[in-house]
Amino acid sequence: MKRQTIRRYLQNRIINNALRTAFLAAILAVWTIACIKDHVPPVEHPDAEKYQRIVSGFMEAGASGVSVTIRSPKGTWHGTGGYADKAKGIAMNPEHTLRVGSISKVFAAVTILKLQEEGKLSITDKISKHLPASVTGRIANAGEATIEQCLNHTSGIREYLDDVTIEGIATGKIVKYPAAQNLALVYDKPADYPLGKGNYCNTNYLILSEIIKAVTGQSAYSIVREKAIVPAGLRNTSASVVLPSSLTQSYFETDGAMQEVTWLDNNAVGGEGALDGGMIATSGDLAMFLEALLTGKILSPASLALMHTYQDIDPSTLPDELKYYKQYGLGLMKLETDHGTAIGHDGHVYGFVGKVFYLPDYQTTIAILLNGWSPSSVAVLNAKSTFNLLF
Repeated sequence: MKRQTIRRYLQNRIINNALRTAFLAAILAVWTIACIKDHVPPVEHPDAEKYQRIVSGFMEAGASGVSVTIRSPKGTWHGTGGYADKAKGIAMNPEHTLRVGSISKVFAAVTILKLQEEGKLSITDKISKHLPASVTGRIANAGEATIEQCLNHTSGIREYLDDVTIEGIATGKIVKYPAAQNLALVYDKPADYPLGKGNYCNTNYLILSEIIKAVTGQSAYSIVREKAIVPAGLRNTSASVVLPSSLTQSYFETDGAMQEVTWLDNNAVGGEGALDGGMIATSGDLAMFLEALLTGKILSPASLALMHTYQDIDPSTLPDELKYYKQYGLGLMKLETDHGTAIGHDGHVYGFVGKVFYLPDYQTTIAILLNGWSPSSVAVLNAKSTFNLLF
């Protein structure tokens, strides 16, 4: 995501309006509190004090709100800090839902593999087997790329979230586009990479969304609910254009102040089938889902093995703080922490950021969701050392 572009348009849209004074007052109030105790985690958990350091780290970095869940053989721990809604003074709690951004891609990959198990598609199929030439003929590489190449980002297909698209979202010209309409943004434009090569690309998962719709005759979101959300027993996860009442507001730091940008997130990923980043969940549901997935409770052993077919990530494409991210599988990221391998996914929208990862050596899962983007809080989220606080 090109943050400089977003920041420029947020400055034009938000900072110079009458709401700025109210926002600054709310932010000053948060900083005055110093260590916000909006939700005290259950002290009964044997590692509660240790895990609380993670929440405290985000609050010390000025996070607007954070929700953390950790699942380990010792039990499940929930911790929160900050606000779900600053203007109303509503504290974050474990039942609040947040946009999960690209963590949605894990659900999309699971759904595709479920459909393969049912014989409705094969990941070796070309995209063009399931989508019409009116679509694939206008997207470079789409005529030959396979479903698997979309899953692992080796299709080379063009990224639809370029500066022009981000400007359109930030200025209100692009509002809640469904997957098909976002795909049209790359029509008749060159591919970013040759077929078989590539970099992380959101367009791939819009294509997968359209394939899910094509092979089932139903909306992609409804199939994700049927194949992934309901079987996993998730009660606070949403794949829908209807927003849950539990959804928090979102914030973005501009000129040193956290501004509310809920409208921006809703415009960006509010349309049908936005499986590149449109889903909503609690940190508790994400942790439960990833643990169930990676311990063999959702997919067949053969399908799970396919998810674990990894491609190396070119380190030159990563910022220094993310060099420990090593590989990408089918909707899964693999990274190497100081305590061994972690498998899961990051999620970034505009005012929401987060991650969920499972450390198999310790049978431990951590899910972190933030309802605000700022350089300092994202630095904590991205830091390899944050995983050390589990131990």
